[in-house]
Amino acid sequence: MRLDKQTQKSIDLTLDVQFSRKTKALHMTHFSRRLLTSAAALGLLLSGCQAKATKLADDISKEDMVAMMKDAMVDAKATSGSGSPAMWTFSDDDTTVYLYGTVHLLKPEVTWRSPALDAALKQADTLVLEADVASPESAAGLQKLVMEYGVFSDGQSLTGLLEDDDEAVVSAALQANGIPMQAVDTMKPWMVGLQLSMMQIMQAGYDPQSGVETVLMADAKDKKLAYLETAETQIKALGGAPLEDQVQGLMATLSSMELGEEYLDTLVAEWADGDVKGIGALMANPAMFGTQDSYDALLTTRNKNWVPGIKALLDEPGTKLVAVGAGHLAGPDSVVKMLKKDGIKIKAVN
Repeated sequence: MRLDKQTQKSIDLTLDVQFSRKTKALHMTHFSRRLLTSAAALGLLLSGCQAKATKLADDISKEDMVAMMKDAMVDAKATSGSGSPAMWTFSDDDTTVYLYGTVHLLKPEVTWRSPALDAALKQADTLVLEADVASPESAAGLQKLVMEYGVFSDGQSLTGLLEDDDEAVVSAALQANGIPMQAVDTMKPWMVGLQLSMMQIMQAGYDPQSGVETVLMADAKDKKLAYLETAETQIKALGGAPLEDQVQGLMATLSSMELGEEYLDTLVAEWADGDVKGIGALMANPAMFGTQDSYDALLTTRNKNWVPGIKALLDEPGTKLVAVGAGHLAGPDSVVKMLKKDGIKIKAVN
């Protein structure tokens, strides 16, 4: 598929933000992914609800969404943590596993390293991440995946999906960032929401090079690397939703962007303080994702898929450090709770 120059330029801009300019490696977590696709919560990246899958945001106005976000921030700030990002551990006779919550994009001035993390990293023989997005082999296929799941190939267009009022809102948001509607008209709604949200948080000072996984990988060059899923799984979680749900998510993104930086700042503050309850208050709400299906796809299903692989780490002797988006470790259906339900004696590291 060949693209016009304007569309390719817009995709390249998104990829330059989404990927390291040096390696073109993906630097998004549960927090940024969640922020960019759902964006009703604007919190990368991630616990499921047992309710029937329904479109939760259909009747939520912009005012209701903003009010919901403000309430969530108040609830999050009402609790506190240990003063550093949360970490858990479990073990058997010859294996110790550490589970650490991360944020993939951070402001460079954020302080998050702790003696407990540094000790776990030093002891670890294996660093386990969500997916391989940095190796040359993986990086080579990422743009192809984004093109496959993020760009129309059947003649459809963004403007063809949008009602007139919604098109005016999207066009105004694009123009505010110097992007003409024509440049993104062949992109699917999730991709446009990703671009606008990434531009917002990058302008706010968030940098993928300061993200936790980027730093940990630089400090773990002598470690074995392992992964819980593939980059394709992550892209599918972003771009696999029905188009009507993607439109709903795009409009939710634009409705909540006025609080986006404040919401993300609050989320990062709760993470840096180790306030798991605060993270849950900000993230454990399917309505914040736009739809129950989006919430389940980005959080619940992935958590369930990860748990067997995390438990299986006990099969090999040594010390393993698992670093995944902190949103996966908070809320009623977090990885931590799923491990406990499966009989793993996991405990918090002070």
